[in-house]
Amino acid sequence: MSSASPSADTVFNRVRQDLACGISLLTRIPVGWLLTRKQKDATAPWSLARSIWCWPIVGAAIGALTGGFLCLMEALSIASLPAAGVALAAQGMITGAFHEDGLADMADSYGAQTRERKLDIMRDSRIGSYGVLALCLSILIRAGAMAAFPAAFLIPILAVSACVSRAVMLWLPRLLPAARPDGVARALSPLPRMPFIGAQLVAIAITLGSLVCASFYREGPDGLPHALMVGCVVWVSAGLGTALVGFSARKQLAGYTGDVLGASVSVAECLVLATLTAFFQN
Repeated sequence: MSSASPSADTVFNRVRQDLACGISLLTRIPVGWLLTRKQKDATAPWSLARSIWCWPIVGAAIGALTGGFLCLMEALSIASLPAAGVALAAQGMITGAFHEDGLADMADSYGAQTRERKLDIMRDSRIGSYGVLALCLSILIRAGAMAAFPAAFLIPILAVSACVSRAVMLWLPRLLPAARPDGVARALSPLPRMPFIGAQLVAIAITLGSLVCASFYREGPDGLPHALMVGCVVWVSAGLGTALVGFSARKQLAGYTGDVLGASVSVAECLVLATLTAFFQN
């Protein structure tokens, strides 16, 4: 028993560090409470690539928190669309608008002609007209979809959209080279196989679990086939959005950057939420 204990402690500590890495990357939530004293004092960088298995979990938590806040707003008799806008503002505070920044930067890069100039624009903190337009469309689609969902389905639906969009995002560093020799995205290349598979399996489990709950509530005994069908449509929608962003990044930048990953999450989430309005709406 004593010989197995250190190994179990090591695995547990790695899980804690991976969760802290994923949470600190995708949100602005403090993570010191997750770490051991030794991990807090360590100077070695965390393994960003190893932590990818938990990114769909962090995404699902972000979506569930957003859905819970939106349910609270609607319980206070606030109209659906303004409530959705406030919920998105709260989500932006949780995430630091990390993915929206990537969407705006990638959109702005389309105003340049050369790859080098596009990469320079994506590192510029200023925002242009293309970026503003992309952000407005993203907020419009997400807020409109959120306002269309009944309150009973908000938490599982938003958890699914946030979870799946962060899982399919990982296909970009899996299939594309890094566009820069440095930066956060470069730390993901090459993407480790087992954490990548773990992220996809975790996302599939969360998707099915959430949609089964929502579908049983809506469809009764026919809930499981309905959930499976909706789940397939959700993944196809998210995959399509990610593929479009990936194709554009390959053509325009010859690879992916952190901004490309953020843009793919935003695009995939918009498509998933828009698609889900066909199955769950008032």
